[in-house]
Amino acid sequence: MAVAAHADDTPAQTSPAPTAASEIGRSIFVANDVDGQTGDAPARHIAVNDDILFEEDITTGDNAKAVLEFRDGSTFEVGPDAAVRIDEFVFNPEESTSHKTLSVTRGVFRYVSAYVASDQDTKIATPSGQMGIRGSVAAGVVDPAVPDFLYLGEGSATFTNSAGSSNLQPGNSIAVPSATTAPMAPDAMPAPVAAQALQAIDARLPPRAALANRPTADDAWLKRAGAADLVPAAEQQRSAAGAAARPLPTARGPSGIAGELGLLAEANRVNLFDGRQRTRTPEQTAFLARAAHDNPNASVTLRRFTTEARAMHSANVTAGTEFVMRGVGHAAPSAEVMRRVTAASVHANPGAAALITHHAADSYRGPDRGELNRPARTGGVERPPGQKQSPGQTPYGRQPNEYERRQPSQQPQQQQRGQPPQQQRGQPPQQQRGQPPQLQRPLPQRGAPRPLPGQKQPPKKKDDQKDQNQR
Repeated sequence: MAVAAHADDTPAQTSPAPTAASEIGRSIFVANDVDGQTGDAPARHIAVNDDILFEEDITTGDNAKAVLEFRDGSTFEVGPDAAVRIDEFVFNPEESTSHKTLSVTRGVFRYVSAYVASDQDTKIATPSGQMGIRGSVAAGVVDPAVPDFLYLGEGSATFTNSAGSSNLQPGNSIAVPSATTAPMAPDAMPAPVAAQALQAIDARLPPRAALANRPTADDAWLKRAGAADLVPAAEQQRSAAGAAARPLPTARGPSGIAGELGLLAEANRVNLFDGRQRTRTPEQTAFLARAAHDNPNASVTLRRFTTEARAMHSANVTAGTEFVMRGVGHAAPSAEVMRRVTAASVHANPGAAALITHHAADSYRGPDRGELNRPARTGGVERPPGQKQSPGQTPYGRQPNEYERRQPSQQPQQQQRGQPPQQQRGQPPQQQRGQPPQLQRPLPQRGAPRPLPGQKQPPKKKDDQKDQNQR
């Protein structure tokens, strides 16, 4: 994602204010009436490049669409007659932490993750339960006339409600009629039902070009976003915990999409989405045969959506990584902070090391920018920026964060008392106490005559020496 020229090359010299974390993203696509409301404040009309705030209710009109880009570069698309709220958002690239919860009470949506963090947790909540996803593309529809439909295009996910859970892999989808209905297994979802639902969702979401051609964030916004990114994760969590609880926006009734989901509605009528069911009824069998006959290309359609999701996710990771690194580069108070963010980013996503290092060097404009190219010290050992630390160390001598403290130790097991030390490959066995030392005698060279006792080695001729060197 391209950015404008740096208008303000001076980095922030003070710690970011805790209130900066309330700005969690911006709008990058808006069509028709899209409103935002925080708490009891009056609703505001959202335009392109407007800030999106924590716990803000985003609602769209009958013909409206929107795309939100969060501070970690991930995107959330919504279609007409939608209502969503960001219930949790904690992001700090220096600590490699990214947590968010998005609640959808109505409408169609699609989420695409971006910047890769070591401690990453994203949840999408609907009236029927909650889907936890990682490294993913997820889409769905929430409408009172049909069961909640959820699709995973990339990554992994687990849907959970009060009646159980279900694991999803790329290309899987489920439908859940209520919060008390056991989630179905993804392999029980008929391909024609899923294909029809995905086509209806895709037709009502913003065009694909909205992600590829997102507007450039100006320097002022990047600097604010970068400052918010550097607020400690624990501080962001404390700020979020103080928010007053209030009910989510309720559905205003069935929308136009219900008429486009005939197979989803009929499958629910014959009780195909109950996860506790193990055998098919005659009515269910007849429905499945008819749906397969009328939609012979359903499996091809599903494979196409999965392929497109994979490409979409890859492009978003690239754009989101640049977005995050440029924001931090505008706000980092020193080269040391920029190096710590770079090291944590490379550790979480080593495949993008070159991209991360490039954007870090290109975006940071502090007076000590030359320090970025110098090796950093970690426990008295110098290593260049972006290189992984050895086991047991933390980047640049800082205290381990919450994610790193949860990881098992990678140090080799200590030698147990009373056991001999392990012999390393390629080394001679160690001498044991009470035994005479082993004398190592050089082996004679191949082809060389062995002298008799008391006999001197004859001098070598030049031709013989030449032949031996060739050998």
